[in-house]
Amino acid sequence: MSESEPNRVRAVREARGLSQSELAAAASLSRQSVGAIEAGRATPAVDVALRLARALDCRVEELFALAAAEARIEAEPAEPVQAGRVALAHVGGRWVSYPLTGEAMRLAADAIVAEAPKRRGRVQVELVRPRTEAQDNLIVMGCAAALGVLADRLSGRAGAGRVLWLPRSSTQALAALAAQRTHVAGVHLVDGRTGEANVPDVRKHTPAAIVLITLARWEAGLLLAPGNPRKIRGAADLGRRGLRLVARETGSGSRRLLERELLRAGLSATLAEAAPVRASGHLEVAQAIASGAGEVGVATRDAAIAFGLEFVPLAEERYDLALPRALLADPRLVRFLEAMTSAAFRRELSSLGYDVRGCGDRVAELDAA
Repeated sequence: MSESEPNRVRAVREARGLSQSELAAAASLSRQSVGAIEAGRATPAVDVALRLARALDCRVEELFALAAAEARIEAEPAEPVQAGRVALAHVGGRWVSYPLTGEAMRLAADAIVAEAPKRRGRVQVELVRPRTEAQDNLIVMGCAAALGVLADRLSGRAGAGRVLWLPRSSTQALAALAAQRTHVAGVHLVDGRTGEANVPDVRKHTPAAIVLITLARWEAGLLLAPGNPRKIRGAADLGRRGLRLVARETGSGSRRLLERELLRAGLSATLAEAAPVRASGHLEVAQAIASGAGEVGVATRDAAIAFGLEFVPLAEERYDLALPRALLADPRLVRFLEAMTSAAFRRELSSLGYDVRGCGDRVAELDAA
């Protein structure tokens, strides 16, 4: 491309034997937009440059040197990435990518993996949304379905970036926070030795200065099929032969509660490890029981409500959000906390069985290790 040539769209179009109108139709643009881009009067956004490249069956680099540079970035995978769609966020001063698989398939991608990891585990991704929008994303990890409700509420409003809820166990969320791969980590972990909620595990997993702010309190308990056909009344019944127990992964608050209740009932905690059905979230536990794959599992009351299941309470727990103290003034986080403590959201949480009287309380401040 010569210095006087703003781009090669016209040259490639003419080489393909296309008129401006034909290219515009193929790229879902107006003829006037194509003309302005060819003349250098308009600079295309990344998504427009990608559409033009697809319509002309070439690479973005062949059309726009600058757009090509803007269209690709190098990111650190939060989890193993080989190919496919990813969400992006700017965390700890660098780009982090998150594979959109499983439940996350519902989310629109920020980028597509362009090259498999080669250098220090980093991956090249090709943007399909503007870089500035992806940079404003707020990542929230945790197992509370309420976080998904809050993310949906915020992402539908005007404001800085999207809020992306990625369902993870409490321990997984804390590990991601320590590695600077999420902005917010949801946690409900009761220390087996002291009975203290969340603070001991946050100290153990995160060396940074952390503030713990309560989302709500909830009831965790046994989820059962409608009508409770197996007549299960508590943890003591979980030792029945042939019972299809659904267990969460190690490191989750629900798994810790299940093992504690088994021991309290005089049963072996290894029953949890030997459970024939595994689930990676509260809603997945509920879904397994609703579908008949399992008969009983530990999850939260809101999961039982969502799937119309019976619920036997075992414990009340405080669900906190662990936030880096350094991010408390970040506009994305300020917006998130304002929405979380709003009257409308608190009413919605209450309808799902949460106790919101402590919503927004700052329950602990932990100094850096």
